[in-house]
Amino acid sequence: MARQDPRRCRRSRQARALGDRQPHRAGGERIHAAQKRASSFHGTELAGILRANGVDTILVTGVTACACVRQTICDGIADGFRTIAVKEAIGDRVPGAVAWNLFDIDAKFGDVHTVDECVAYIDGLAEQAIAAE
Repeated sequence: MARQDPRRCRRSRQARALGDRQPHRAGGERIHAAQKRASSFHGTELAGILRANGVDTILVTGVTACACVRQTICDGIADGFRTIAVKEAIGDRVPGAVAWNLFDIDAKFGDVHTVDECVAYIDGLAEQAIAAE
């Protein structure tokens, strides 16, 4: 039996930490958009759904840094959203592609933050919402 890479287990736990905090609509329904192309925005209603729910910042995760992740970040910015690439929750099959794309995204147009930073950000939003009630 093949031994599992401990880094992969760590990433899986971190991705679950974000997934548990996915945004919900007022009625408790999770927000999902069927992705038809490399970008989660192109050819979908995602931007409209996010705006209708008062979202101004998106956290981007994915498994193809040089295609889906990068295009979603670019299109998110073009649609007026603050985009954050979640460092440990992005992968690619091409060696070095993740590091290069995250470097380029952070240097030019988006933000790159760790899972812990993103979880703290989301938890802070939840605390603000509770305090506002």
